[in-house]
Amino acid sequence: MKKIIIKLYCMKKLLLVSILIVLRFTVFGQGTEFLEGKKWSDVLKTAQEQGKYIFMDCYTSWCGPCKNMTNNVFPQKTAGDYFNPRFVCVKYDMEKGEGKELANKFEVHAYPTFIIFRPDGTIQHRVVGGDELETFIQRIERGLNEKTSLPYLSERYERGKMNKQELMTYKEILSEAGEDEKAGKVYNKLLSRLTDKDKVKKEFWPIYEDESCQIGSPVFDFLLANLPSIRENVGTEKVDNYLFRKYSKILEDYILGYQKKDAVPVSLLKQQIPGLNIKQQQSLNTMLPLAEMVSDRNVKTLASVIESKIPTAGTQELKMYIFAYRAIRWQTKDADAQPQFQETGRKLTDLVIASMENRQASLTASDLQEYPIILMSLQDTMSKDNYSRLAAIGEKVIPNLPDSQEKKYIQSTFDKYRKLSLKKP
Repeated sequence: MKKIIIKLYCMKKLLLVSILIVLRFTVFGQGTEFLEGKKWSDVLKTAQEQGKYIFMDCYTSWCGPCKNMTNNVFPQKTAGDYFNPRFVCVKYDMEKGEGKELANKFEVHAYPTFIIFRPDGTIQHRVVGGDELETFIQRIERGLNEKTSLPYLSERYERGKMNKQELMTYKEILSEAGEDEKAGKVYNKLLSRLTDKDKVKKEFWPIYEDESCQIGSPVFDFLLANLPSIRENVGTEKVDNYLFRKYSKILEDYILGYQKKDAVPVSLLKQQIPGLNIKQQQSLNTMLPLAEMVSDRNVKTLASVIESKIPTAGTQELKMYIFAYRAIRWQTKDADAQPQFQETGRKLTDLVIASMENRQASLTASDLQEYPIILMSLQDTMSKDNYSRLAAIGEKVIPNLPDSQEKKYIQSTFDKYRKLSLKKP
């Protein structure tokens, strides 16, 4: 009997191990299979034996995009289906062990960097930066194509035999490989050869996506002057989304107080934005006056606008207006010591809290997370009476919120308001 029990136990344990092995290959084996902890010489040997290219993931422990590729991109089944049959995949931490030597040998300076090697160990292609899987595979495919690989294009460029389309491709490949200085030189050479007819064609649209094409630059001015033709050839949605990203970014920088000294002047934005006629035109039209008020540090006008918005605006819209006010505070020396800012901060704070009191029945968890940010942006400290009013709002609204981590965070914020309302002067 004892032998039967032992035998059954062993069979049960063996079955469990088998199930775990199957599960491991089912769940994890679908993604990209990387060799880790293998010497580079052994990886080369494996590639030669299997007649495969090598795909090397060069990462560091602190690199966020590296982790995203490791955790979210490479484990996908589609990634495994693509990479596993074509490559011997390997990864090295470029700051540890043999990775340090490989980083120097292959001149890896940015992370993540992905290098494709031929079986003999020579470099076929290089890609810098993470991406969504579909786009990333497209970038790798260009590297596997001999005529769009980095070494091939570099050789043709040095021999001076590139046409305009090849220069465009070479510039993009250099940018993907992180060779920005050389990419800039190729870009300028390409621009010198393009005619006005070329610049409106779909195949040369990437000249506008280059980082050097900024609002106010000659290339960007050409784009604005030829929008109808470019929209027709490239596609209205693509062009308009591009314009929205360009203009909304600089407007947001003004509103948040992050604009640089050499930022595009608001006067130029006022000339260009009204004539864009893009789908997102209303958003730009709303942001433009705010950017102008921040640029002019027009506290009085902005405060009047905010006052009119408080009773009806949602928290996200209101936050945008309040952040514009905060930007002026940041950019004004000793702002909080000035009567104008003291009076405005107190008045707007009272109005925001009054709006919260009037809307108690409809306040959401999201609202109760946003309002403290709004209030902090108006002034650093509030009166005990205001803290008491906020605590009272919390006591009425928070118990009705569904249980969640958000609720715990909100509760801790409003508990602080209660403590501050009881604090002795």
